Amino acid sequence: MSNLDFTICCIVTFFSKKRGTPPNLNNGKYCPRLVIKGSNQMLGVNFIDGEDVIFDRPIRTNALPVNEDIDYSALQVGTEFFIIEGSTIVGEGIVKEIFQHKPHGRKQL
Repeated sequence: MSNLDFTICCIVTFFSKKRGTPPNLNNGKYCPRLVIKGSNQMLGVNFIDGEDVIFDRPIRTNALPVNEDIDYSALQVGTEFFIIEGSTIVGEGIVKEIFQHKPHGRKQL
C-alpha cells in the first residue's frame, strides 16, 4: 500500500509506565510512529478515532497513514506493532482490519 487511501483499524494498549497521561485518539492530533515487531521501519500515523484510553488495557482505534514517501504494505491484518513517541515505546497493537477507501466519484459495477 503505497497510497494513503486506507484506514488502519487496530487494537492498541498504552503502557502506564511510559506515559504520564493517556493520549486523546479522537481529536486527530495524536501522530506517533508505528514499528512493526521484528522490524525497524517507522511508519507515521494519525489516530483519528477510538475508545478512550485506559492504560494497560486493549482498546479499539483507527489510524490513517501520513507519509506518501513510505511503503505501508507491511501493515496487514494480524500485524503486531509498537507505538513509538520519540525513542520511547509507549504502547503496542495489532492490525484487525485494513479499510480501503473507494475513489470519490467512481461508480462500482
